[in-house]
Amino acid sequence: MTTIKNAALPNREDIPAEARWHLDDIYKTAAEWQAARDGITKTLAEIQKFRGRLSEPQALLDCLTKQDEMEITLSAVFAWARMMADTDTGNQEYQAAVASVMPLLDKAGAATSFIEPELLALPEEKLRALPEALPGLRKYRFHLQELLRLKAHILTPEQESFLARTGELRSSARNTYTVMVNADLKFPDTLGEDGRLTPLSESRYMKFLRSEKQDVRKDAFTKLFQTYHAFRNTFASLYSSSVKASQFTASMRHYATMREAALDANNIPVSVYDKAIEATRSYLPELHRYMAVKKQLLQLDELHMYDLYVPIVEKPAVSYPYEKAQPILREALQPLGQTYLHDLFHGLASGWVDRCENQGKRSGAYSWGVYGVHPFVLMSWNDTYESLSTLAHEMGHSMHSWYSSQKQEFTNSEYTIFCAEVASTTNENLLLEYMLQHAKGRERLYYLNLYLEQIRTTVFRQMLFAEFELETHTLAEKGEALTADRLENIWMKLNRDYYGEDVVLDKELAAEWSRIPHFYRPFYVYQYATGYAAAMTLSHNLRTKGEPAQKAYLDYLASGGSDYSITLLQNAGVDMTGTEPFKITFEKFRRCLDELGQTAK
Repeated sequence: MTTIKNAALPNREDIPAEARWHLDDIYKTAAEWQAARDGITKTLAEIQKFRGRLSEPQALLDCLTKQDEMEITLSAVFAWARMMADTDTGNQEYQAAVASVMPLLDKAGAATSFIEPELLALPEEKLRALPEALPGLRKYRFHLQELLRLKAHILTPEQESFLARTGELRSSARNTYTVMVNADLKFPDTLGEDGRLTPLSESRYMKFLRSEKQDVRKDAFTKLFQTYHAFRNTFASLYSSSVKASQFTASMRHYATMREAALDANNIPVSVYDKAIEATRSYLPELHRYMAVKKQLLQLDELHMYDLYVPIVEKPAVSYPYEKAQPILREALQPLGQTYLHDLFHGLASGWVDRCENQGKRSGAYSWGVYGVHPFVLMSWNDTYESLSTLAHEMGHSMHSWYSSQKQEFTNSEYTIFCAEVASTTNENLLLEYMLQHAKGRERLYYLNLYLEQIRTTVFRQMLFAEFELETHTLAEKGEALTADRLENIWMKLNRDYYGEDVVLDKELAAEWSRIPHFYRPFYVYQYATGYAAAMTLSHNLRTKGEPAQKAYLDYLASGGSDYSITLLQNAGVDMTGTEPFKITFEKFRRCLDELGQTAK
């Protein structure tokens, strides 16, 4: 296989075929895609014919089957268009294809909005009996059970249709925020490594924060957040509008709080959120100790927030070409068993991964599962450990999607957001454990610090975010205004609690809350922390318990969305209703810090 290393990015057509994903596994041609897209409107009209007939078992089965067919096609149509566009963002035909699908998403929501209210209008005994009325309805048992659980929060058909039509309106604050940050917000030039001014952007910001030169880090930090601060009132207004939209939805659906509404979608008890905060708070002294060790190892008189991303130990001078990375990945993932390894490497050899940069290709990485086909991974391999870790992470997502689609009917195949980061992070942790196990000297210190940073940023930092959301939404529910001053004060207090007295909180940090796009998806970020804690527990079990843990884990991957997230994780050996997964995670943090701290003495 060929790894592209040229400074000048190649055109898409110059990328070797074996380094590109096989989107023609979804649709062979644009004409085939267009025919599938255009057929969706007809299917939506056919679904409408079942309105008023869902008490009849056969009509219900035919309706739900038709809905599944429509959703499978719609998701494939959107995936093909979006992934084609991501390989060449400058291609106007691809962008137009994506745009042509967007209205269908709203149409589908409106056309099917009658189904749930109509079913819930049935007597409860009849609805409970429907899955047993016909063999074909049995696969919808969990779905119908969910309807009954959520009955108090599902509206009349007219209200559901109205709510579906307000979707764009309710997301306007998020959309405006996205446009403002990505298109309109301009940052002044910042100090580069060579002492000259160089362009500053969100995508380049982390590069400056990892500079060994403190004046480079400080200048980027100051200029980025001063820019956000200049629009503090606008950002406060946008955030407040987003919270009010969530409050409207929660109220319409008869929830007491916005948090309850967000968590109830996946049947996550509010106590899970509270337990996560409780466990994290109990280990804040360890985070404070890490800050003190970091300050000492970096030999700084003062440790600022812009110093936190500087590696304590230089990155090992090791190159990981794609071919060299494969055996490392295979060895690192041995605890997952031979079945998993066989299927993963079959995917790598079968056009799942698009790994080379090219002109116009979207940056970043993701895994996209297409039911009835296979998953697809987008990334840009650059011969670093980060690329290897990204591949492990995204293939974790892909294997979750693959096993779920192989074992589950479409209606039960989609796993929840609460579970989404578990499989990916399990792979990432197994890889990091492998690297740590085989590293010595300063290389081992590098991986120790990498582990500490993962837990700091994915657990501690995300739970800080989670506390911010809880406090701001609670204030809104009390009728209090979310002004820029109020939001900044909350943010600075939480950062002081979390990072302790060894970190200087520069005044510019007060604007950081306005930089977090996930705050426009209420009560989403805590799932990064719970997902990491679950993955840490699973990787520990896989490394220590052998075949029973392997079987439980593969069963978990294959379970998709066939049961509640909490139950699926409990079956895999992780109880997220308690604090044990967080304790396992934070004790790992403590052990890594103990070892790293020895070098500071």
